Amino acid sequence: MNDTRRQILQALEQASGRLVSGGELAEKLGLSRTAVWKQISALQQEGYHIRSEAGKGYRLERSEVFSSYEVEKRLETRVIGRPLIYLPTVDSTNIKLKQLAAEGAGHGTVVFSSHQTAGRGRLSRRFESPDGQGVYLSILLRPDIPLSELNTVTLMTAVVMLDTLEELTGVRPGIKWTNDIYLNGRKLCGILTECSVEGESGRVEYAVVGIGLNLYQQREDFPEAIRQIAGSVLSETGLRINRADYIACLLKHFERYFVDEAFPANKAALLDKYRSAIFFLGKRVQVCGFSESYPATAVDIDGEGRLVVEREDGSRAALNSGEISIRFAPDGEVEG
Repeated sequence: MNDTRRQILQALEQASGRLVSGGELAEKLGLSRTAVWKQISALQQEGYHIRSEAGKGYRLERSEVFSSYEVEKRLETRVIGRPLIYLPTVDSTNIKLKQLAAEGAGHGTVVFSSHQTAGRGRLSRRFESPDGQGVYLSILLRPDIPLSELNTVTLMTAVVMLDTLEELTGVRPGIKWTNDIYLNGRKLCGILTECSVEGESGRVEYAVVGIGLNLYQQREDFPEAIRQIAGSVLSETGLRINRADYIACLLKHFERYFVDEAFPANKAALLDKYRSAIFFLGKRVQVCGFSESYPATAVDIDGEGRLVVEREDGSRAALNSGEISIRFAPDGEVEG
């Protein structure tokens, strides 16, 4: 959005529903009335509901537009989301932000989109990202942390998602270790953290945290292959969240944990919050590794964010997210 359109929008918003004449806008912005009309028309094409009354002026009516401007005016952060980059369609926000990171993009840069054509989840699984149905974003971090702390960034992001959804809906979902957000037994959100590591020091050069949230789909909108496990905020709560509100709220909570609390100094407190949200501790699960698969009981999340399970013979193992996945049934019985 160009500066002229921003200024027109701001003037209409400040009018609080009052009609603003084309002459008033033209004088304020140093434009001709014809130029003002052209910019108003462009804003209407972007989705803004601007009512025009001949001889009286323009009035901005309630609109739900998804854009950098709409997020920026809600943003309360100092670092995260400064700057914001909106791409209506992108292959993957993670892929795009990694490209920007390699070109020198700064700490806190956020790329967000309404549609991904090649959204990805953990273990290279596809993440369905239909146009206009969710929010897909990535956050660039340049943290001074070792690679061993990167998994905790993912766990922190899961807590951020719970805080965000609870603030906006009044409902606090649960977490399926390590990075999936569930409500009513259905997956609402996935998180994918990727990084570049300095070869000599082994420290993280940059990390890109990708978040995909299903907002508006009804259950029948999901592909048949995932229809039994996927859900959206709307389908599971009945609430429709403005996407710009969602992003601004998410970035606020992310900055609180990562910047204000000086991550990873807050690691222990974060893990306590994360542990309390795991909804299958004490239940039987199926551990699915690269070389073996076995039934076990989920026991705890340890101080490094690993899932502790107890095998049927009583022995225990602390699992790393890169090694295994967990399957479970709603009633707590092992899936076949």
